[in-house]
Amino acid sequence: MLISVNENDFKEKVNIRFNNIAEGINRFESKTLESDNSYNFEKSIIDFLQEAVKLNGVENSYVDFYYNVLEEEAKIRFKELLNCEDKKFIEKIECENSEGGIYYNLTLESIPFIARITTREVLFSTIYFTKEPFTIWGNYNQKFPVFYKEREVYDKYENIAKSLKLKIV
Repeated sequence: MLISVNENDFKEKVNIRFNNIAEGINRFESKTLESDNSYNFEKSIIDFLQEAVKLNGVENSYVDFYYNVLEEEAKIRFKELLNCEDKKFIEKIECENSEGGIYYNLTLESIPFIARITTREVLFSTIYFTKEPFTIWGNYNQKFPVFYKEREVYDKYENIAKSLKLKIV
């Protein structure tokens, strides 16, 4: 399940955040996370995010998920694009987080759902890690722009990517 996070708490804890991709590129070091074309991209992203959450801990892993702010018609269209497993997940979110905002802790349970809707370009989410600061922005044709400040932190994520048949270029 996604665990709702207060917007002020989110902003206090997440330092690598920005309003648009150009701002991110101008303010932070950036590269692109992508497939090395030898494996299932979606599964690799799920595995990458699971390893990143293990590295940071759930309490230092966040996602913005805009479902609660969609108009009712957009929510209906969104649900039509989901597989059965993801429809069950969104129903659970509606029951437990109907009053929630857009910021959540990224849990291991929620990663497959978030990864699928993002890699399939159904609804974009940005993922933020704060113990080892690293931000993953949406998906553009199976490429995820990533942002960081320190080379040592980047190296940790690059090693995870390599082990999962992904690359950061």
